[in-house]
Amino acid sequence: MRISVVIVTRNRSSLLDATLDGLRRQDFRPGDEVVVVDNGSTDATPDVIARAAQGFPARFTTFRETTPGKTPALNKGIATTTGEILALTDDDVVVSEGWIATIRRIFLEGPLDLAGGRVDPRWEAAPPRWLHIEDHGRYGPMTSPLALLHYGEAGELGERTAVGANLTVRRSVFDHLGGFAPHLGRSPGTLLCGEDHDFCQRAAAAGYRCEYRPELRARHWVPAERTRLTYYLRWFFWSGVTNARLDRRPGTGGLDTAERVVTSAYFVRRLLLAPARVLASALAGRPGDAVRAAMDGAFVLGVLSERIRYRVRGENVPRAAHEQASALVR
Repeated sequence: MRISVVIVTRNRSSLLDATLDGLRRQDFRPGDEVVVVDNGSTDATPDVIARAAQGFPARFTTFRETTPGKTPALNKGIATTTGEILALTDDDVVVSEGWIATIRRIFLEGPLDLAGGRVDPRWEAAPPRWLHIEDHGRYGPMTSPLALLHYGEAGELGERTAVGANLTVRRSVFDHLGGFAPHLGRSPGTLLCGEDHDFCQRAAAAGYRCEYRPELRARHWVPAERTRLTYYLRWFFWSGVTNARLDRRPGTGGLDTAERVVTSAYFVRRLLLAPARVLASALAGRPGDAVRAAMDGAFVLGVLSERIRYRVRGENVPRAAHEQASALVR
């Protein structure tokens, strides 16, 4: 079984150095490879890649893709691979010792087509008091902007998602699904974040075995600026936009006139209530709840803005986004 590790990088030379150093210590076998796609870096990234390639314990290839956006670069990088298993991680992630050996083991043990692993934080600074990380042995929704993931015990993913910082999938499955959707991935000026969720949902819908496997562990760099409220508000707004776009995939359908009125009223009411929920939680001395209410408002605003864009274009309104809007306050 050959494993192909694929990383897309852009202007993160110091973080990429740690990522590649962690991979250098893995138990690679003949036929394994690492592919690094430089997505138009202007810093010292080419030098870091060149140094890492010297004496690397597996086949090491790299190429430059100047089209902006991680998802198109990732799809092109995967197209060059030769392994049966794709192991995806990011340029600000350090995988655990034994990561490659664990991937090989779980895919050889039984029927498995896609696996998402646990992603823990590497904090640049201590997280703020309002940021609630863990809830009953698993990571809560407030860790989503940081690309952290822990669902608890191993099991089928179901409607849950893996994250690209620690995702493995059979190459045959990737080819059958047609890769990641570029219009749902991060691009300059946006915080779109739906390509991983879309991919996992399509894999499950196609009947593939998709699991969460916490023994696949990685640590994700969390810069201090990403724990600020301004970043969180932007991320949840774009999460709302992302969910509206996810709902418009083929087969999701649209709303008829009556449903449009009902769900629009629901969104508007939820948005108007958000400031009151924020204020009430703050006055009660519950900063975590106040922040969650603010993020829920930002999410709903993102969904509404995308729905308005659909209306301006004369398109149908998505059907299921309202179900996502309540996730933060359940």
